[in-house]
Amino acid sequence: MDALLPAFVDRLLDQGRDPGEIPEIPVSSATGWLGPLAARVLSALGTGAHEPADGFLAHGHVHLPLSALNGRAVHLRLAAHTGMEPWPVLATSAVLTVAGTVDLEMYQEVADSLRGRPRYARSFGPEQMFAVHPGTQCSTQSSPDSVQVLAAASPTPRVGTPLSGDEYTAAVQRTRWSLEGLAHCTPAGDRR
Repeated sequence: MDALLPAFVDRLLDQGRDPGEIPEIPVSSATGWLGPLAARVLSALGTGAHEPADGFLAHGHVHLPLSALNGRAVHLRLAAHTGMEPWPVLATSAVLTVAGTVDLEMYQEVADSLRGRPRYARSFGPEQMFAVHPGTQCSTQSSPDSVQVLAAASPTPRVGTPLSGDEYTAAVQRTRWSLEGLAHCTPAGDRR
């Protein structure tokens, strides 16, 4: 995708909706990415390429933009509160859990989500990921210490509340604290 994300993310974002199209990602590609990703995210945060107004609150998460390359958008997601929040998926998206946990619930019908009856529910911890497609009816809930990288196959309209300068600064600082320890665990030669 770009120098920021592990290479397997492209395969997740390019997959179709057919269950037979789930990409085969070797275990060796899907492990060991946490430290290198943390280091690259810290470096991207240090560039000062984004303004506080670029950050926003939506679906129970603070979103901080990281990059947009080849028509794809990448954001950091941090829990804004810990309740289960509906997430209207507008583009094929991959969520990489960096710190904390994220709970995902998927529903067959809108009525199922209103009743709290998911068809699929799972928790994801550090160095775990999942992908969802547009139109998926789902909700997520993140632990207070969660940091996720959200990559979308295409930019989507920003639906949410802009962050104030103080909120943006606090979110960036919270991210730095979470990632610094992980980034220091990166082997010297492992940057991708």
